Amino acid sequence: MPSRTTEDASAPRDYVAIARAYAKKALDKKHRKRFGIWIRLAAERFLKDLERAKKKGAPFYFDEWHACDVCDFAEKLPHVEGKWETPNIVLHESHVFFLVQLFGFRKPDGTRRFSKALFAVARKNAKSTLAAIVGLYCQNCEDENGPQIITGATTGQQARIVFNVAKRMVEKTSDLREAFGLVPFANAIASLNNGGTYKPINAKASTQDGLNPSCVILDEIHAHKDHDLLNVLVSAAGARANVLFLFLTTEGYDSPGPWSEEREFAKKVLRGIVEADHFLALYYAVDEKDEDLGTEADDDFDEEAYHKANPLMEVNPILLAEIRKAAIEAREKPGTHGEFKIKRLNRPSSVAGGWVNLTKWRECRAAVDLEALRGVPCWGGLDLSSTNDLTSFRLVWRLDGWLYTYGWRWVPPAATRRRVARGLVPYQAWIQAGHLIESGSEVIDYAPIEAKVLEVRDTFNLVTVAYDNWNAVQTVQRLKEAGVPMELFRQGPQSYHPAMQDLELHYMAGKLAHGNDPVLNWNASNLVAREDANLNKAPDKKRSTEKIDDMAALLMATGASLTHAVQGGMDDFLTNMVKAGR
Repeated sequence: MPSRTTEDASAPRDYVAIARAYAKKALDKKHRKRFGIWIRLAAERFLKDLERAKKKGAPFYFDEWHACDVCDFAEKLPHVEGKWETPNIVLHESHVFFLVQLFGFRKPDGTRRFSKALFAVARKNAKSTLAAIVGLYCQNCEDENGPQIITGATTGQQARIVFNVAKRMVEKTSDLREAFGLVPFANAIASLNNGGTYKPINAKASTQDGLNPSCVILDEIHAHKDHDLLNVLVSAAGARANVLFLFLTTEGYDSPGPWSEEREFAKKVLRGIVEADHFLALYYAVDEKDEDLGTEADDDFDEEAYHKANPLMEVNPILLAEIRKAAIEAREKPGTHGEFKIKRLNRPSSVAGGWVNLTKWRECRAAVDLEALRGVPCWGGLDLSSTNDLTSFRLVWRLDGWLYTYGWRWVPPAATRRRVARGLVPYQAWIQAGHLIESGSEVIDYAPIEAKVLEVRDTFNLVTVAYDNWNAVQTVQRLKEAGVPMELFRQGPQSYHPAMQDLELHYMAGKLAHGNDPVLNWNASNLVAREDANLNKAPDKKRSTEKIDDMAALLMATGASLTHAVQGGMDDFLTNMVKAGR
């Protein structure tokens, strides 16, 4: 967090103006080489949210005092590492941009809008200092009764990094200690004025009782091998009305822990695929090739592109020198290249590309008029593969060269509770809006699903229902006995490939209508495809980032409709059997 020069150290700081200017600079095409796509999307979200906050009935408002107070608090704290031109911290504009959003946006009851925040950046960009500031502010300035600030990590040594920065700030600042009654100990910082504590905790200590955190700082979340520590802390914080989970990380190698899930969720929030007003995300990284986003992959050795992952590089010559040295070694020693990409460019160790072009997909948001489609032949897809989360039944109609689709999804209440606790996918909001239906308890009760299939048979011109045989034997048998035309859809490229080609052909041409269904949109964004030796495609549930059951149901319905349409002489499909999209 480099300081300003002594000459301008007394200049007034309008932190909100700094954040606005930073966002506008990120969106200015002249600075495209310095700002990656995810920061540009974050800037766009910030400016839009400022306007949103002014509207009557908005779910949040923006308070300049809160936005500025945390930044003013930060700049009264001392540097505790390295040599700087001034004794106290002066926030870099990227950190102002983060803090202004995190504390400036408030819910109608006055608490913070954001209960989760991600700050991902290449190493040595002062994320530990930023986290220490957030922890101290939450401990002392949020009117919390008995606040518990916890810095968590996979090891005790890692958990102490942020804690030690905060502890040294307290030790060096007598005014801070006196103002809030702070007492630094070896393993905790006590705040006597409000009965609070600030302490480190590692994964081995995660089963201890007595935790009631108000602010959780998870450092290097990419290194967590499982969800255990996060799950314990989320559960422990259930009684807090103004809790904050702050995730800090530089990229890492693939692991089964929470990082890949949090990263992909953050990207979907930034792209507007998932609306999550509680989640703030800043992700500094060089760009990857993405036809949907219109980005090209940055070269690993393009020094100008390094700014995208290292916002402090432009004001910190030491950081620039370190990156240059690392780049030289990465060029000459292949064994260090992977580490350079991950730690210096914040580039994921592997990037699994989604199958759906989401820009084209979003353009297919036309409404689906079920009344107008009652007499039109339709085909169903029934995916019962998951008993403890999402199950889908979806219809497809073919009319005048268009595909229309509409569906129903069921989840057990236990899955909703898990999703609410993790705070990633808005199951509860989707249930309230009617996009999801709760059924069963711990696992799905299939009876309401069978009833819906029978209702569809009696209401629409149902030709057949394609189904995945997994978990479906008894349900399918009952439906067959009830007279529903059921058709097995074999799970593999031979069955899926024609359906995927046909669906892609329609949505890329703007000839699909899905009604802007948020659950289907989310499933579409998750789908990753696999190929066999003949380049035939099928959904890959193992590599897909999250649930794809609704897309599987759509593809099965599309495949069934395609089979029957071809058997009936579907000339326009046969003459247009070309690959669309990627």
